Amino acid sequence: MKKDVDIDQRGCTSQSGDTEIPIDTETKPKIQRVPRMLRGVEANQNCYDPLVVSIGPFHHSKELEITEEHKCTMARQYAENEGQSYDLLYNKVKAIAGHARNCFSLDSSTEAVLDEEKFTKMMFLDGCFILQFIRCIVNNYKDLNMKHCLAAFVKRDLLLLENQLPFLVLRELMSSKEDEWKETFSTFFTGIRVLPYYSLREIDFDQCAHFLDIIHTLLIDKVALSAPQDNKSGSDDWFSYRSAKELKAAGIHCRPSQGHQFTNVQFSTFLLIGFLKLPPIVVDDSTKSMLLNMVAYEACPDVPDDLGVSSYICFMDSLIDHAEDVKELRSKGILFNCLGSDQQVADLFNQIADNLVANPSAYAKVKNKLERHYKNKIKIWLAEWLHTHFTSPWTVLAFVGAIFALVLSVIQTYESVYAIETAPCQCAAANNTI
Repeated sequence: MKKDVDIDQRGCTSQSGDTEIPIDTETKPKIQRVPRMLRGVEANQNCYDPLVVSIGPFHHSKELEITEEHKCTMARQYAENEGQSYDLLYNKVKAIAGHARNCFSLDSSTEAVLDEEKFTKMMFLDGCFILQFIRCIVNNYKDLNMKHCLAAFVKRDLLLLENQLPFLVLRELMSSKEDEWKETFSTFFTGIRVLPYYSLREIDFDQCAHFLDIIHTLLIDKVALSAPQDNKSGSDDWFSYRSAKELKAAGIHCRPSQGHQFTNVQFSTFLLIGFLKLPPIVVDDSTKSMLLNMVAYEACPDVPDDLGVSSYICFMDSLIDHAEDVKELRSKGILFNCLGSDQQVADLFNQIADNLVANPSAYAKVKNKLERHYKNKIKIWLAEWLHTHFTSPWTVLAFVGAIFALVLSVIQTYESVYAIETAPCQCAAANNTI
C-alpha cells in the first residue's frame, strides 16, 4: 500500500513503492487563466474555451455532459489496463492533491466551490481520462468508444491553457512506466500538431508543468532565442523587406528547413540568390487555437520571457500579406493548407498576430542578413530583371534559343568573311602554279 505523505505549501513527496520522488513545482509556471488583453480580441474568444471536455477547475461548472459521462468509465478502464485497483490509483492522487491544487492560480470564487474531496475526485477522473484517451488514440481506437468528430474536439481541448492538468498528477497515475508513456505521448502529440514525429525520450517529466509546456519545449529552442543580436543593418525593429512574394521578386527564395522547431529559421546566399529556410507547418482547424493558447501561456507572469511562439507568429505575419504569399510558401512545402482557401490561411496569421510582441532577439541575425541582401541594389536589380523576364521555362528556352541563333549567325558571318578574304589568295596561288 502507498505510504502516507506530508503535504505543505512548499511541496510534497511522491512515493511509488519504496522509492521517494521529490516534487517541487515552485519554479514551474502555475496554470492560469488567459490574460484579459488576449481574451478581449473578439475574433479569438472562442479559441480559449473547451468545446467538449473540461479539464481542471477553471471550466468545471460548464455543462459538457458528452464527455463527463465518459470519465468514470474511462477511469475504471485505465485502472484495469494498468493492473491496479481503482482505489489504489485514487489514493495516489489524493496523496498529492494538495500540491496539485497549488499548481493552479485560483480565484476566491473557484476556491469556494471546490473542497478537498471534489478537487481530488476531479484530478483523479481528469487524469485517468487523459491517459486512457491518449492510450486508445495511439494503440486501439476501438476501445475509446467515441466518435471521431468528438475525439478531434477532445484533442483540441487538451491544448487549451485553462484546460491543463498538472503533470505531477499524470506521473502518479503512470505507474512508473515513463519510458513507455514517452513513446505514447510522442505519437499522440505528433497527431495533434500534424507535424513529423518528435521523440520525448530526452524530455524530463520532472520538469514538465503540463502538456502545453511540453509542446512549447518541443517547438522552441530557447538557446536560439537567447543568441545575441547582430545589428549591422543599422535598424533595431524595422526592416524594409516585405512578403514572400516580394522576396521572391528580389531573388530571395523560401525553402523548407530540415528541422520543424519554430526557431529553425536560416538565411543563406549564393551569388545573386538568397535562400530563406522556414520550418514546415500544417494549418488546419485546430492551428489557430493551438497557437493562441501557446501565446497566452507565454503571456503568463511566471513563464520564462522568451516569447518564442509569439515571435514565430510575428515573423510569419511579416511574410504573409495575401493569398499569393500563402501560395508561394505552400508551393515550396512550407505551409500545408488543410484549412481551406489560401486567403483563409493569410487571414489566420494576420489576425492572430494583432497586438503580439516579439522577442527582439528572435531571428535577429536572419532579419539582418535579409535586410543587407535586400539593400544590395545590384543584386536586387539583377534579380528583379531575371524575375520579370524569365518567370516561365518558355521564356528561358526562348532566350537560350535566341542566344544559340545569335552564335550561329556570328559563326556563319565569320565563315563568309573568311571565305571572301581567302579566295584571292587561292586564285593567285593557282596562277603561279600554272
